[in-house]
Amino acid sequence: MNTNATELIDLLQIAPDAEPKPSLLILNDSFKVMRLVLPAGKTIPEHKAPKEITVQCVSGSVDFTTKGETHHMTTGKLLHLEPGELHALTAIEASVMLVTMAK
Repeated sequence: MNTNATELIDLLQIAPDAEPKPSLLILNDSFKVMRLVLPAGKTIPEHKAPKEITVQCVSGSVDFTTKGETHHMTTGKLLHLEPGELHALTAIEASVMLVTMAK
């Protein structure tokens, strides 16, 4: 976890045994930032976040479903979700996602 606000974080430096679960990168009084590494074909079933979030595709491609609509997210795409908004995703190819959650 990044404890130094000026520390550079390489979002694509990933351990070969990285699991498809969020890893906490930054935590402070206002927000937290997590990286999610997804192998191709990995599905995360419908769930919700307790707070407002943004989800950004750093690399790869993911089908991200929310409010009955599927968004094909590729590198550089970003979504904003309200607190409690149900969503699910499937990695079309190996992907890295960045999730920022309000505190």
